[in-house]
Amino acid sequence: NVSCDTASEWCSIENWITLGCLYLGAIFYSLLISSISSILQTANQASRLFDEHLLRMDDYMRTIKLPTETREKVKEYFYLQYSNGKLHKESEILDFLSPILRREIKEHNTEDIRRKVPLLRVGDHSDFAMDVSCVIESTMVFENETIFREKTTGDEMYFIHSGVVEIVVSTPSNERATYLAIGDGCYFGDVSLLLGIQRTASVESKTQCMLYRLKKKNLLSLLKDYPSVESKMIELAKRRRKRLAHHLDPQYVWLEPDEEVDAEDSRTDLFGVDAKKIK
Repeated sequence: NVSCDTASEWCSIENWITLGCLYLGAIFYSLLISSISSILQTANQASRLFDEHLLRMDDYMRTIKLPTETREKVKEYFYLQYSNGKLHKESEILDFLSPILRREIKEHNTEDIRRKVPLLRVGDHSDFAMDVSCVIESTMVFENETIFREKTTGDEMYFIHSGVVEIVVSTPSNERATYLAIGDGCYFGDVSLLLGIQRTASVESKTQCMLYRLKKKNLLSLLKDYPSVESKMIELAKRRRKRLAHHLDPQYVWLEPDEEVDAEDSRTDLFGVDAKKIK
């Protein structure tokens, strides 16, 4: 072993090697820290976006002096709509993908609602169900909210993923009465869209609900490719309108035996459940 207590050519080389190793080590260490930091930032990007939107929304509500009760409701909706605490700009993400991949992702995201709704179950109208899954949008509704009102123009229909809604009508004596309560797997709002008339009843949420919304223009466009589904849905809408008319005036409107029970609602799990017992 050679000691470097005195200056020599070897000691000079060894010092340069040591400095070079320290320099390279510092570079690789900084690169490692930078990579880890980048990975962590990328992993939490959706969470940070969620927090940023929440702060911006809160600042907006304070600026317009929104009542405290409404502010809390807005925040609760935000947390429910994005229950995992992450906010993804789905449209921007899907824009980078091919149409086939976009469709596959949307079909995956709506698999649960297709399984619950008899009309959309695979095997009955699988192609129609897959097309519907690409154009429906999820939305949350709180308890005791009016989803739409009677005698208004219908632009959307809804599929119930979870929760219970009540169909409310105006009686001949101008009183409001609950006609029917429906839940998971049922759909409503179709009568106005398919028959081209105003809403025949109001719909109010009895519990907190997760719904899937289908716009009228998308529905009518899809039905052009599925005439058998169109005729089935129109016939069902006519029977629903007739049953409601019978409910309001049973002496004037008569029902055939096969018209007394809804062909779609009767295939869902909550059919026949007493709405008064649901909390």
